[in-house]
Amino acid sequence: MQNVVPSSGLARRSWNVLYGAGLLLLIGLLVAIAGAFLFAVPLVVPTNAAFSAYNTVRTIMIPAGIVVVLLALLLALRAVTWKRDNPLAALTGERLAAFLDARYVFIRNVSRVSLGYVDAVLVGPAGVLVFRITDRTGILFNEGAGWIRQRDRGQWVTMRWNPTRETADDVQRLREWLRVRGLPDVPVFGVIIFTKEMPEAQVTAQNPLVPVVYLSEISYALSDSFFARDRLDAATASKIALLLYG
Repeated sequence: MQNVVPSSGLARRSWNVLYGAGLLLLIGLLVAIAGAFLFAVPLVVPTNAAFSAYNTVRTIMIPAGIVVVLLALLLALRAVTWKRDNPLAALTGERLAAFLDARYVFIRNVSRVSLGYVDAVLVGPAGVLVFRITDRTGILFNEGAGWIRQRDRGQWVTMRWNPTRETADDVQRLREWLRVRGLPDVPVFGVIIFTKEMPEAQVTAQNPLVPVVYLSEISYALSDSFFARDRLDAATASKIALLLYG
C-alpha cells in the first residue's frame, strides 16, 4: 500500500493563499491611505452639495482599509501555518500498510478549497474510504449519529464534537466532488478511528451510522463491511487517487 501526503500540492496552495494575502494587504493599504489623503487634501468644499457624500466615502475608507489589512494578515498567518501532514493519519497509514497490498493508496491530509479538509482517504478495489481520526480520550457512547460522554461524576452529557456528522459530511462532499469530475457512481464510505486504546478511550457504539473503530482493530473490524468485496476497477481507483493527490 502507498502511504502518501500531497506535500507539493499543499505547498503550492499555501503559496497561492500567501500571494492572495499580499494582494489583499496592498488593496487595504491603498484604500486606507486614499481615505487619509482625502482628509488631508479636501477635494470638495463643505459648501458643495456633494460634500456630504464625499465626507461619508472618506470616513468609511480608512476603517474599511484597516479591516482589509487585518483580514490579509489573518490569511497570511493561515498560509504560513498550513498543516503539511497529519501525524495521526500517518500512524493510521502505517497500520493499514501492514495488511493492504499495492492496489491501495492511502492519502493523508487531503485539503482542497472545493472539498474542504479530510484527515485521510483510502482508495482501492474496495472503493473509497474517508477517515476521521482522533486521539480523544474518555468514556464515550455512540448510537446512530448521536454521541454522549461521561463526566467525572458519572453524568452523561451530549458531546459538542460529533465525529459521525463530520464524517458523513466529508463523505457527501467527496461524492459530490467526484461527481463534478465525471465520477458519479463511486462507492464512498466513512470510518471513525480512535488511536487511543482502553482504558484511556472507552468507546461503545450501538448501531452506529458510521463505523467506529480502534486503530489496533482496523485490520479485521472492517473485513465484513468495507473490505468485504471489490467495487472499483483499477483504472477508476487510479484516477481518483491522482485527483486527490494532485
